[in-house]
Amino acid sequence: MSYVGWRGNTLIEAVIVLGLVALVIPAVLGGLSSLTTNADHAYDRSVLFELAQSQMEEVQRQGYQEDAANYTLISAPSGYSIAVSASPAVNYTYPAPSLAATQQTVQLVTVTATGVRGNLSLNAYKVRR
Repeated sequence: MSYVGWRGNTLIEAVIVLGLVALVIPAVLGGLSSLTTNADHAYDRSVLFELAQSQMEEVQRQGYQEDAANYTLISAPSGYSIAVSASPAVNYTYPAPSLAATQQTVQLVTVTATGVRGNLSLNAYKVRR
């Protein structure tokens, strides 16, 4: 009887393979976790931007309000909120075509959308006409 070759694995080879697997699996799982977290942050930022932009468009569509609380808010999905603030930016008077001078007020409007992972603010100007 002759042995052509040993066809099994030795204990040292098995320990080496287990060691490599023990190093590779946590690295892969950590990378997937980081990827998922980054994707969640990107999604949240895009929702915040869309909400803030939609609210700013709604404010621009509405008539001028002295008090920012009078601007109508759009509805936000669960976990998100929207706030509008306004402050006078410029008051100026210019000669009108008629005899009376015309005064206009420019407001700095700030829309802040708050979400799960932070908030986002947009600024724009609104003129009383």
